[in-house]
Amino acid sequence: MATEPVILVTFAGRRDRMELLACYAGEAIRRGLIDEWHVWDFSRNDDDARWLASRFPIVGRTADDPTYSAAGELVSDSPWRSRVRAANDAHIGLAPRDEDAPAYELVIGGWNNQRTVLRQVRAGELFVHEHESRADRPPPVADLYTPGILSQNVFRDLEVSVGASGLALSVDGNTVLADVGGIGAYCVYVKTGYGSDGEWRFPDLAATEYRYRTAVGGQGWAEFYRFYAVRAEYYADAVFLKCDDDVVYLQLDQLAEFIRFRRQEPNFFLVSANVVNNGVCAYYQQQSGAIPHDLMRLELPAQGFGGTLWASGTLASILHHHFLDDQRPFQEVPRAPIPWQDRLSINFISWLGTDLSYLSAVDDDEHLLSVVIPGYLGRPNCIFPGFLVSHLSFFPQVAQLDHHALLARYRILAKENGLPDSSEERG
Repeated sequence: MATEPVILVTFAGRRDRMELLACYAGEAIRRGLIDEWHVWDFSRNDDDARWLASRFPIVGRTADDPTYSAAGELVSDSPWRSRVRAANDAHIGLAPRDEDAPAYELVIGGWNNQRTVLRQVRAGELFVHEHESRADRPPPVADLYTPGILSQNVFRDLEVSVGASGLALSVDGNTVLADVGGIGAYCVYVKTGYGSDGEWRFPDLAATEYRYRTAVGGQGWAEFYRFYAVRAEYYADAVFLKCDDDVVYLQLDQLAEFIRFRRQEPNFFLVSANVVNNGVCAYYQQQSGAIPHDLMRLELPAQGFGGTLWASGTLASILHHHFLDDQRPFQEVPRAPIPWQDRLSINFISWLGTDLSYLSAVDDDEHLLSVVIPGYLGRPNCIFPGFLVSHLSFFPQVAQLDHHALLARYRILAKENGLPDSSEERG
């Protein structure tokens, strides 16, 4: 990762929206503007969950639950490598390609980060959490006392290999287990649990896009904010961009300027892009002449929340079509930043890694991030007019929004901007 990385984070789920966002984010990564994209899986149905797992196959975070995620393969003479930060219980599941062969499970740092165990299990039991409490389970193949083998704050380098004598595990280059278990070829899976989540990296893959899993039946947005807050020291030098999954256009040529402004103006707690279909931004866009008064009349929402545009899918559709017809009036608004101290829709915002320790939002994250925390810190937020993004819809707009036609037009705009056809994302 870069010395001062730029990390895009997204609350993900809706495939039809995210296909467009994935095109823009992928191009931003290709241009070197974004170093990592953390795609948090908040999918709401099985179809979207399957698409996310397919489109973002590399897991970057496992939750505190018993669910395994695919993480590559292990074959003879080709070690499996990963890096993990976890307080305890980093589990590696090895599912044999030979259906008649046994499966194995490595429990690294189990029992409050005190022991490392290799188990042999029947292949069908590897993904069944209940097998761990079975009284008739055979004794481990290996059981070692390894206090402190994992760390929540420091990445440990793991390597699992298989050869003629069996399996081997090394941690930070030191052999922990050797010549135990079976031989063969395996599909590899990872998980964490027992009070611990885990952050994973896979050096052999050189990935930039990671799927961050959330716990089944978890605590929603609180899980996201708590994850970064407790890792504030590690991410202190980073610039974070938080983007809704239904952002369907990014002005990529101005993204570098937005990031540069964010770095140079640490007095602002949040910096927002100039968002199409955002009540506060729309008011200032109209004042600057980008939205004609004879098209619609927009007020400054009281205390930054709600308002005429926010509540109307019809107005949102009109505004999107107006923007799609000609982006130049929006691009020519005055560039001076607009300080803001009331509520702000957090469709595309940026914060600094040095502020992560404050991000302990639980319930209304938008209100806490844009009003409460900046208020007690005495730091305003601001809108940066020089970087445009387009946000498809707020929930009150959905019923009236002409979203099929709009998404079709945004796909055409993306293609005109040199991006691949987002329908390719649908496979």
